[in-house]
Amino acid sequence: MKIFKRLLAITLAVSFVLGAAAFTVSAEQGVIAYGAATVDASLLNIRSGPGMDYDIVSTIGDKAIVVILERTNDEWFYINYEGNVGYSKAEYFTDILVAENFSATGEVTATDVLLRSGPSTDKKVLGIYNTGAQLAVIGINNGWYKVKSDGVTGYMRSDYMKIISGYNPTRATSGAPAPSPTGNALVDYALQYVGYEYQYGGTSPKTGFDCSGFASYVFKHFDVKLTRNSAGQYKNDGVKISKDELAPGDLLFFGSGKSVNHVGIYMGDGEFVHASGERVGVVISRIDSTYYINHYIGAKRISF
Repeated sequence: MKIFKRLLAITLAVSFVLGAAAFTVSAEQGVIAYGAATVDASLLNIRSGPGMDYDIVSTIGDKAIVVILERTNDEWFYINYEGNVGYSKAEYFTDILVAENFSATGEVTATDVLLRSGPSTDKKVLGIYNTGAQLAVIGINNGWYKVKSDGVTGYMRSDYMKIISGYNPTRATSGAPAPSPTGNALVDYALQYVGYEYQYGGTSPKTGFDCSGFASYVFKHFDVKLTRNSAGQYKNDGVKISKDELAPGDLLFFGSGKSVNHVGIYMGDGEFVHASGERVGVVISRIDSTYYINHYIGAKRISF
């Protein structure tokens, strides 16, 4: 899912406006944004397709901040920069951060815009905002901005907002490697096993999984070898991170006191996937549910 790099704790302040039309496309077509990245080239071409033979539609300068709408493959990103949408070579970007790990200020550009509990028009309405209202933007999901306002976290259609303040990537302060875009791919791979049976000592779909066997199986698909049991994974694998640094692909550990006996894979939005037990098998749970709040021990980020 990704090769992590240790990033220096720096603050980037760049004012940019995302084209409403470009994000209308992402909202309608369901493009999932990875997040953002910084251009690492004196001049970078945006092309009409993922290849050097496609036409150049625009160019961007060094240190510009772009939104990564989609990781097309290992070589190309589908990006948005100030309303210019197209494809650029992935090798010319640095400081790649997933959507949940950046912050900016957004301004509502229409009347009676709904804030919803999830990135969909069928989700619960949490509030109504009008032109000029400013909200903290903390991520992107399926063409919707994830925002915070008056202590409430929800989602607003990105074609009804514009970014008006500096973009500030949130860096890990614990010395952990920055989140990798591959984390989303790891989560997607793990989710295909939701519903599979729990089996103590199980390490594969054929036998069923226990919690650490499930985590090990998923990470092995991305050429990462974890310690076999959850206590060992917490002790030996990765770097400890705080709850507010969590990103898709991080490992969550639970237990009693200081004794670890359970592990899951963080998905984002407070959810994680894990082999829970014999009764339910592999399921999705919330980290803020009563049981897991009371049994949470810590989290680790795996470098790969």
